[in-house]
Amino acid sequence: MGDDALTRSARERTVLERYVAVNGKHPMSEADEAYVRAHFVAATSTALSLMLEDRLPLPSYVLGDGTPMVPRDHDKILDDGGADPHAWFLSWWTAAEQTLAEQEWRTFLAGQYAGLRVPGPDAIRQKSKWSAQFDAALAVLAERPGHHVGRGSLGEATAMLEKVLLPETAYDRRRFDTAQSLWDTVQQAKAAHLSPSPPDLPLRTERLVLRRATGNDLDEMLAYYGDAGVAEHLLHPPFTRRELEDRLRRPETAEALQLVIELHGKVVGDVVLMLEGPSYDTGELGWVLNPAHAGRGIATEAARALLDLAFEHYGLHRVRAELDARNTRSAALAERLGMTKEAHLRQDSWSKGEWTDTPHYSILVDEWRATASSRTAP
Repeated sequence: MGDDALTRSARERTVLERYVAVNGKHPMSEADEAYVRAHFVAATSTALSLMLEDRLPLPSYVLGDGTPMVPRDHDKILDDGGADPHAWFLSWWTAAEQTLAEQEWRTFLAGQYAGLRVPGPDAIRQKSKWSAQFDAALAVLAERPGHHVGRGSLGEATAMLEKVLLPETAYDRRRFDTAQSLWDTVQQAKAAHLSPSPPDLPLRTERLVLRRATGNDLDEMLAYYGDAGVAEHLLHPPFTRRELEDRLRRPETAEALQLVIELHGKVVGDVVLMLEGPSYDTGELGWVLNPAHAGRGIATEAARALLDLAFEHYGLHRVRAELDARNTRSAALAERLGMTKEAHLRQDSWSKGEWTDTPHYSILVDEWRATASSRTAP
């Protein structure tokens, strides 16, 4: 064995001693090791030397065979921090926060930010910021379940934390003595507060049944989706039979609820509600109607039923609709629903060989409830 190998072995032993002093000795399962090998790389001899000089963090993990594992861009701090990474690291915090900054530096050097995708001062600060917002949002939702401010804040915090965090391992829970990782806490909060639950279907109105489409609806749906006059104001050309068959076979998702409009047992159109993440507190409403049944209030009745579902079942805060400006019938429908025209974008959309305008409409939950009250008032 050559001198270089002996030197690396000695470095690894010293680094391992420091690692165990900080993290303790805990078993790592095969699943843990597989996760570490997928997200981290073996430390180089140069990196080991810099760890011992307190210029690079200790390993994030040490495998069962003693291999020290580090993030792929483990030495990025040397590029960013220049000759004095310590001073550069501290500079991310204000003068009043220097005690906290020193604590974070020690934690960083100990390799204990393994749960960050790119360990460093920016990611550490982002984690702290969004964790605080995450906790505050959960407190709001504990007092007012489903409240749109809490959901909006939680949606933003969870989305940002997912950009910063890695899932971590069972080994991490043992070495940090925590019941679960922050990543798992975020996933639980999303499931509890931000994941749309499917509604009870079909929906029934005075005249209509709104339900999921089936293959048996193909011919009746093709009567309008294959119509060039209908497609003129949609984002796609008329569907062929095969294209529509393919769309009807696609799996349903929790974020998009598309329901056919059935009148006297015949499909005459459809409505769609697309929920928008990360908080799923807003959505977009759309509708298509067979022209043979226009002028009878059918699309309005169906869209109102879907707005009821949006605000009362899904707990949305706001629903919007974007139209082709040439589609004056849809604009009138949006206004009958009580939606406000809040913008008119000029020639913003390329459709059917030309630039077209897009009016934007929206309605808020309080506005919808006010219109619903007025409709039911004696």
